[in-house]
Amino acid sequence: MAPATVLVMGATGAIGSALVDMLVPDHQEGRLRLVVATRRPDAAAWLRERAVEVRRLDLDEAETAGLEAVRPAFAGVDRVFLVTGYDVRMLAQSKAAVDAAKAEGVSHLVHVGVSAAEDTTIVHFAWHQLVEAYIERSGLGHTHLRPASFMQNLRLSVGAPGVLTHFVGEARPNWVDVSDIAEVAATVLRDPGPHDGRAYDLAAEAASLSEITELLGKVTGQPWRYEPAEPPAFYDNMVAAGADPVYMACVRNVFERTRNGSLIEPDGVFGTIEAVAGRPATSLREFLERNRELFSG
Repeated sequence: MAPATVLVMGATGAIGSALVDMLVPDHQEGRLRLVVATRRPDAAAWLRERAVEVRRLDLDEAETAGLEAVRPAFAGVDRVFLVTGYDVRMLAQSKAAVDAAKAEGVSHLVHVGVSAAEDTTIVHFAWHQLVEAYIERSGLGHTHLRPASFMQNLRLSVGAPGVLTHFVGEARPNWVDVSDIAEVAATVLRDPGPHDGRAYDLAAEAASLSEITELLGKVTGQPWRYEPAEPPAFYDNMVAAGADPVYMACVRNVFERTRNGSLIEPDGVFGTIEAVAGRPATSLREFLERNRELFSG
């Protein structure tokens, strides 16, 4: 019996690249066949050196040329890892991916959404939930992954040496390492059966930025301090850098409501990674120790 073919979208992104690294040994040893899809195949040329097929896929082409423009990327695929971009186009892009996957006979889809309350009123959180609902309506086997804030984004909060700047005041968001998201995804893609129809909130622990700077001081042996900033400053800087204003307004609202306490993080989620992947989630201390060089100098 031929091994299942797994298509990873977003293979050059943070989660996708970590997932590919985890699945390459399965591919090389014949437990599954790994294929990646990207807008720019040249950006994933390094995968060809590992005997991984790289397919071109631009989901925006479905609008101008119909579903037939994107279906070839899903041909012969059994399982799909779906992650889309950070703007409102994610709705149409995800729908096109789901429709193309269904048309080509895909049996299971793993989608990366966001950890949020079921009745959330945060706009881009609701977008993810609408995508989840459409996946469920499609009849495809599916697993929803709902990660908390990425630990990797802490590096973006480093301004001056020894200073973390963030926008949530003294609130304590939930955090998750991207590699843990990828490991849960890899576990599901290898054997979807036990995870069919499930939704997994993924978080390792909750911590304030003050607590994180204290940890940084212990890990790096250097003094660190936290400087709270205003959410509108985040929005202005991101839009000036070319980010989607609608999406960034949503993120600004998350920061504002996290800071004022009107947006509550889901609880009871800290054991999910260990339950699915079979090992404890990466703690903030472990993440900072593994990435000490990113916060030094």
